[in-house]
Amino acid sequence: MALPRKHLSGIQYARALALFAVFAVHSSSTGVGGSGKDSLAFAFYNFFNIAGKIGTTTFIFLSSFILFYTYYHRDLTIKLFLQFYKKRLLYILVPYLVFSVFYFWLNTYLFGSFSDIPLLFETFMAKLATGKAGYHLYFVFVSVQFYLMFPVLLFLFKKFRWIRKYSIFLGIALQWAWVYLNSIYFQVPAKGSMAFSYFMFYFFGAFLGVYYENVMAWLADRRRSLPGIALLGASFAAMIYYYVNMMYEMRTGQTVFTTRQIEFAWSTHALLACAVIFLAAHFIDSKKLPTIKKILAELGTVSFGMYLIHPVFLMGMRGFLPSGDPLIFHSWQALSFLVAFFGSWFIVRTVFEFLPFSWVIFGKGNKLLKPNGQ
Repeated sequence: MALPRKHLSGIQYARALALFAVFAVHSSSTGVGGSGKDSLAFAFYNFFNIAGKIGTTTFIFLSSFILFYTYYHRDLTIKLFLQFYKKRLLYILVPYLVFSVFYFWLNTYLFGSFSDIPLLFETFMAKLATGKAGYHLYFVFVSVQFYLMFPVLLFLFKKFRWIRKYSIFLGIALQWAWVYLNSIYFQVPAKGSMAFSYFMFYFFGAFLGVYYENVMAWLADRRRSLPGIALLGASFAAMIYYYVNMMYEMRTGQTVFTTRQIEFAWSTHALLACAVIFLAAHFIDSKKLPTIKKILAELGTVSFGMYLIHPVFLMGMRGFLPSGDPLIFHSWQALSFLVAFFGSWFIVRTVFEFLPFSWVIFGKGNKLLKPNGQ
């Protein structure tokens, strides 16, 4: 018999926080490339470009958490999984196909040619199969892979207690096993588009989804949880410094790091960020902050659509990037962030509000306006 579990409004807050990180990374890349490596501006852009590399992995972690929180305590039936695939793949796979076509067409129009249609079709199918039609679409491609694996993982979590109990460590071990085997044997070039590269985030989300009530009870006991929270915060701050400084030294040619060192810094930094954002979202949820909660809930609701559409605005702003004056250049970076953020929000919210079958473009959403004056 299924165990009733409460609705978690804090998930939308966590999605909003992850969305800010995505925009920080993508909006700072031009600043990194256009600033002198010995300048203060370069260090500034480098910080946001590296410290912000937590958005996509947090979305992956949250997806796993929501799935295991929702389905773990339910009876496994064919009907349940049919409903699961209908909802998840419909609202994810269709927008992925739509935006893959759109970004491939846009990039071909701007930077390529339509002279060889058979070759274009072959190239598109290869990019579609690897999440490469747009530089950010790998996340959606990875999500689809996880949805395909989810029934098997759910069965294993329900069947074997040791998998549930040690899932965090198991996820870390499996991901590093994949990293090692891929570097030695498989050598898959599009490693970032493979679900195996994110197993520690999947399994961490699964652990919290299964043991959510236990974790919240532990957090409520301040005497027990405060030392752990303090250690988490200190560890996260240390990893931000380590990862940002590592990439700064690499980008400025001061030091060379191995791919394993970079993998460790990125994955550890991102995994700790998942825990910090999870705690931050629950902290916000526990406070009386109606305006902030309303804004974050709205951003969480439209986050998937904003993730899909925002590169269009960044491409447009970079196409008109002024040259010469440093003040104008840096001001343009800030303006690009604002235009991409609010432009994406406006487009997605307008589509959800007024366009029938909006899910085809931006997935599942909701309306703010109520019909009949309600």
